[in-house]
Amino acid sequence: MTLSYFPQTSTQTQESQFQSISRRYVRQLGQSAWQLALRFGKRTTIHGLDRLLATRASRWERFIWLCTFVCAFLGAVYVCLILSQRYNEGHFQTVVDSTRYPVYRIPFPVITICNNNRLNWQRLAEAKQKFLPNVTDTSQLALFETIMGSYDDAYFAHFKSFERLRNQPTELLNYVNFSLVVEFMSWRCDELLTNCNWRHHGYDCCEIFSRRRSKNGLCWAFNSLETAEGRRMQLLDPLWPWRTGSAGPMSALTVRVLLQTDKFWPGSRTERGISVMVTEPYVWHNNPYKVPANTDTALEIEPVIYFYDNDTRGVRSNQRQCVFDDEHNSEDFKSLQGYIYMIENCQSECHQEYLVRYCNCTVDLLFPPGQYRSCRSQDLLCLAENNDHLKYSHQPGEETFVRNNYEGMVCKCFRNCYSLNYINDVRPSFLPPDVYGNSSYVDLDVHYRFETIMVYRTSLVFGWVDLMVSFGGIAGLFLGCSLISGMELAYFIFIEVPAFGLEGIRQRWQSRHQRTTPILNLRQHTPSQLMENYLMQLKAEHSSKHKQANFQKWQRLTFTHKHLINK
Repeated sequence: MTLSYFPQTSTQTQESQFQSISRRYVRQLGQSAWQLALRFGKRTTIHGLDRLLATRASRWERFIWLCTFVCAFLGAVYVCLILSQRYNEGHFQTVVDSTRYPVYRIPFPVITICNNNRLNWQRLAEAKQKFLPNVTDTSQLALFETIMGSYDDAYFAHFKSFERLRNQPTELLNYVNFSLVVEFMSWRCDELLTNCNWRHHGYDCCEIFSRRRSKNGLCWAFNSLETAEGRRMQLLDPLWPWRTGSAGPMSALTVRVLLQTDKFWPGSRTERGISVMVTEPYVWHNNPYKVPANTDTALEIEPVIYFYDNDTRGVRSNQRQCVFDDEHNSEDFKSLQGYIYMIENCQSECHQEYLVRYCNCTVDLLFPPGQYRSCRSQDLLCLAENNDHLKYSHQPGEETFVRNNYEGMVCKCFRNCYSLNYINDVRPSFLPPDVYGNSSYVDLDVHYRFETIMVYRTSLVFGWVDLMVSFGGIAGLFLGCSLISGMELAYFIFIEVPAFGLEGIRQRWQSRHQRTTPILNLRQHTPSQLMENYLMQLKAEHSSKHKQANFQKWQRLTFTHKHLINK
């Protein structure tokens, strides 16, 4: 048998060297990490870590403290998750913020008065001459009169009067802007209003009332900011819109509304009287109150304020069920063009969208100027045909609890987060015939019921401040640490550990650079360095001679063993 020596290949040698270097680096990395942990454990304020990372602690002691720390950490995480869920649910509570908030701190509501019969029929002949010049066709003139009679009692969701236009050649009058005709024939201020008093002081009605559009058509509004005249009053009078600090009959606005039934459309079957709408500023429309003719009517107003505090802004609008007027990025923000968010404005815009959906046009007398096409004469019949769709309105989710027999409009509109609501009480008293005689009118007295109002505030049951306090309490209860302890841990992880790693890399690079640098000149070294270099060379030569002697000894033994075997 012959024994042979096969030296390792270069590839195997490199792999073994790489494995040995890797093991050495892993061992050094583990030692460095343990040193860092011990260094952090000596000065940390987190309870349990100082015992776990103590230098003289035994294995059993470390195991016990490790189990204790892990259990405490998991308990803290579990309770924090419960607190986070409680915060994300966003429960609200409403409390009474004030019981005696004075009424003079809020503007007096906008009072809008509309005659149930919209048009002064005595101006019909003048309207024909102005809007149908040089027209002698009796059929067109009759059609014009029929259309204007339909406008006399038309308002939103009350378009049945246009049914009489069926089978009529309405396209012949498409060139006529009937909105301008209605504006021309509607009641003027001096024809409708008289005897205006504000806080026992007499005013010219045409100075404090301005004509405005609404879903009831063209009406006259007091204390309004929706018209150019109202905005001009605000510039001239810093107290506009006006306010009052008193309550009771005759303490605010009183006005007489003249009906002048002899100037009504002869074919009108509308109940004689007026409609009164009470809204807060910047509201386009609210459901009005019907007031019959020949009455002395008292309208008592009791305002109530509801508002959400600023802490609720962190909750989504669909969760808090209200929208702030400056919350333009919310998906629930919808309002008329150019108007702030109000629930009434949101509903009005929704109603206008349904009107455009069914008839591809809008009645510009009922809405502010916008982006939609105004209805022409040939579109009026479409309004009558879809009146039932526009008459009923439902809220999202209502169908689960309420049986709806008619398909209506579904408008997703939340209340505005600052809401000034009015609880109104209308009490008409009919006048005896000998009082009003041959005339027909309504005496209207609008005033506050009380001099103070209720204010309700809605806030979060568990806000972000409560969340932070609870997190701090849980951290102190389970881990015995605080914000300073968290800063210590963050400083250790993001400052000390990277600094320690960079220092190790720098030292390794310097040592490698020193090994690869040749000796350039003996004159550049000190005697001690020369001695060290000399000793290193001696060691290198001794090790090489020792390796060579071992190899020669191995050869001799191998040769002798081979010789004996051959014999």
